[in-house]
Amino acid sequence: MPVSRYSRYHGLPQVEQGGVVSLALRPATPGGTPGDSIAHVLIGGETFDLLAARYYGREDLWWRIADANPKRFPLDWRPGETVIIPPIRIATRVARR
Repeated sequence: MPVSRYSRYHGLPQVEQGGVVSLALRPATPGGTPGDSIAHVLIGGETFDLLAARYYGREDLWWRIADANPKRFPLDWRPGETVIIPPIRIATRVARR
């Protein structure tokens, strides 16, 4: 299964489970979420891509918000719950290999 070098999954090991080849889970960000993150209370209809567009100006960075809130699937959040929004410098950093 080739993965583009521009993919966030590039460099992850492949695993085989039940005869199906897949990628290992993305490792958590070292050190957790920085102290200057924003705690955002969701209102009706907000999704991670809308939050990324609001806070970062780029909806394609929604997965950074998902990474900062790993205990739940991104579509399982409900109005009134609080999600962590990592700062833009964390959301747009590129790992050096």
